[in-house]
Amino acid sequence: MFRSIKAQLGAVFLSFLLLVGGSVAATFVAIRAQVSDATVINLAGRQRMLTQKMIWLALAQPDSPELDAAIQLFDRTLLALRDGGPTLDPGGRVVTLSPAPDMAVRAQLDEVAQTWSTFRAHLQPVDAVALQTESPLILAQLDSAVSVFETRAQAKVTRLQFIQLFFFVAALLLLAWSYLLTWQRIISPLALLGVTARRMASGQLADPVPLTDGGELGELGQALETMRAEIAIARDQLELRVAQRTSELASAFELSQEIVAQLDLGRLLQSVADRVSSLMHARAVSLCLLSTDGEYLELVASNDEAVGRAGLRQSVQRGLARRVVGAGETTVVEAVCSGCSFLSTHAPGQCVAAPLRVGEHTLGALCAIHPNDIPFDEDETRALTLLANSAAIAIANARLAEMERRQAEQTAILAERERLAAELHDHLAQTLGFLNLKADRVREVFTIGHAAVAEGELNLMKSAIATAYGQVRAALVNLREPLRHGEKPLTSTGPALSQNLDTCIADFRETSGLPIELIMADSAALALPPITQSQVAHIVREALTNVRRHASARHVWVRVERVNGEACFTVEDDGCGFDQGAVETDQHLGLAIMRARAERNGGRLAVNSVCGAGTKVVAIFPLARQTANSPHSEVIL
Repeated sequence: MFRSIKAQLGAVFLSFLLLVGGSVAATFVAIRAQVSDATVINLAGRQRMLTQKMIWLALAQPDSPELDAAIQLFDRTLLALRDGGPTLDPGGRVVTLSPAPDMAVRAQLDEVAQTWSTFRAHLQPVDAVALQTESPLILAQLDSAVSVFETRAQAKVTRLQFIQLFFFVAALLLLAWSYLLTWQRIISPLALLGVTARRMASGQLADPVPLTDGGELGELGQALETMRAEIAIARDQLELRVAQRTSELASAFELSQEIVAQLDLGRLLQSVADRVSSLMHARAVSLCLLSTDGEYLELVASNDEAVGRAGLRQSVQRGLARRVVGAGETTVVEAVCSGCSFLSTHAPGQCVAAPLRVGEHTLGALCAIHPNDIPFDEDETRALTLLANSAAIAIANARLAEMERRQAEQTAILAERERLAAELHDHLAQTLGFLNLKADRVREVFTIGHAAVAEGELNLMKSAIATAYGQVRAALVNLREPLRHGEKPLTSTGPALSQNLDTCIADFRETSGLPIELIMADSAALALPPITQSQVAHIVREALTNVRRHASARHVWVRVERVNGEACFTVEDDGCGFDQGAVETDQHLGLAIMRARAERNGGRLAVNSVCGAGTKVVAIFPLARQTANSPHSEVIL
C-alpha cells in the first residue's frame, strides 16, 4: 500500500497538516495563557498601588468613601487571585480569574492575606504608628507575589519557544523527507521516462523502456514499453506496405497529372481507360458518362474492342449501374459483367466499378475487370476510386474549359459589336450629322443666291464624305481606331491629347458658333495612357455634340484639372439642362457610350443636370503615380 506514490505523498501531506495544526494550536494556547498571566500580573501590581493609596487616605482623609472602596476592591482582588472568581480590572471591567495555579503561589498569597488582615485593622480606626510599621511588610509580600507570577509567565514563554523550535526542526526534517521522496519516486523516474519518450519520438524504437520499481510510474513505464513494442511492429508493417504501394502510387500520380493537364475531352477519356488498364492489370476497362437527362450511361472510352464501340447506351436502372450511379459507391462483384451490355463478353469475372463524382454530382462510372480467379483487393479498389475522382475532376475541367472558350468567343463578339457601335456613333454618326447641317446651310445659301458660299459649303461636305468613307473602311477591316480630321496620334506624354482637345474646341466653334473656353487648370492631368487619352477625346467630343444638339446654351466651358490624384475632364454649359431620370430610363445611346468608354479604362462618368440650369459632364480617370510631382499651370484660352 505504502509503495504507491499516492500513499507516500498522502503521508507527507498529512504530516505537514498535523505539524502545522499542532504548531497553531500550541501557539494559540500559549497566547491565551500569556493574556491571562498578563491580567493576573497587572492585578497583583494594582494591589500594591491600592495599599499605598489606602495608607494615604487613612492618614489624610480617614472618613473618605474612597478608603472604603479601596479596602473592598483590595479584598475582592486578593480573594480572586488566591481562590479564583470575579473582580474589576483597571478599566473597571469585570474579569474572572482562575484559582492560584500551584502551592507556591497560593502560599505567597496566604502570607499576603494574613498580613492584610492585620494591616486592615489599623486602617479603621487609624493607627498611624502601626501603619508605618506594617506597610513595608505587606508591600514586600505583594512584590514577591508579583515576582512569582512573572516567573511563572516567563516559564510559559520559554516552554512555547521550545515547542516552536521543535516544530521548526520537525518541519525541516519533513521537508527533507518529502524532497527525497519526490526526487526518488517522481522526478528521477520521470526524467528517465522523458529521455525514453524523446528517443521514441525521434524514431529510435530498438531500445526497451527502463522500468522503475513499482508504483504508478512503474505502471506507466510498463505501458510505455508495451506501446514501444506495438509501434515498432506497426512501423515495420507500414514500411512494408509503403514499399509495396510506392510504385502503384507513382503510376497513379502520373495518371492524375496527365488527365488533369489534358483538356481535349476525347483524348482524356481514352487516356483514362488505357492508364487504368495498365495500372490495375485489368483485362478490360470501360468509361461511361451520364446522358444529359441522367437516365442513361453512354460508353465513351474502352481499352478493348470486344467491349463495344463508343456511343452504346444502357439504362442506369440496370444492375451494377444502379448501385454505382444511384448510391455513388465503389462496388466489387463477381460475374456481374453479364448484366452489363458493355462488358458482357468478359463474363464471368471480377468487376469493380467506381462513380465519377465531382462534389455531389455524378458524371458517370469507371469499370475494370479481372479474370474470375483474380479478385480485387482493398488497395486496388481504393486506387480505382482515387483514379475515378481524378478523372471526374479532369472531365469537369475539360467541360469547363470548353464552356469558357465558348463564353470567351461570345464575349469577344459582343465586345467587338460594342466597339463598332461606339466607333460608328462617335465618328460616322457625327459626320452624318455634320453633313445634315451643311445640307441645310447649302439650301439656305442657294435660296439667297450666294453661289460662292454654297460652293465652299459643298467642298466641306465633300471632305466630310471622304472622311466618313475612310472611317467606315477602317471600322470594317478593324485595322485601327479612326482619327477625326485634324487629330494626331496619341502619346503618353500629353501634348497629343492637348492638341486633340484644341481640335474638338475648334470644331465646336465652327459648327455651333457658340463661345467656348478651354481651361487647362493642371496640365499633369493629360499624362494618361494612349488608349485612355483617345477615350477622353471621344468623351469630350460626344459631350460637345450633345451641347450643340440639345442644350440651347449661350456659353460652354471645358476644364482639365487634377483632383485627389485623378484626372478630371469637365464639359459644362449654361443651357436648358434635362431630366436625368428620363434620359437614363430611355437609355440614351450617347451617354451610355461615354460611360462605357470611361469604365473600360478604369474611370467613371458623372452627369449633373438641372432643368433650366445647364449640364455638367465629368469624366474621371486615375493618374499614373509618377505624375504626382508634375508642374502645375493654369491657362485660359
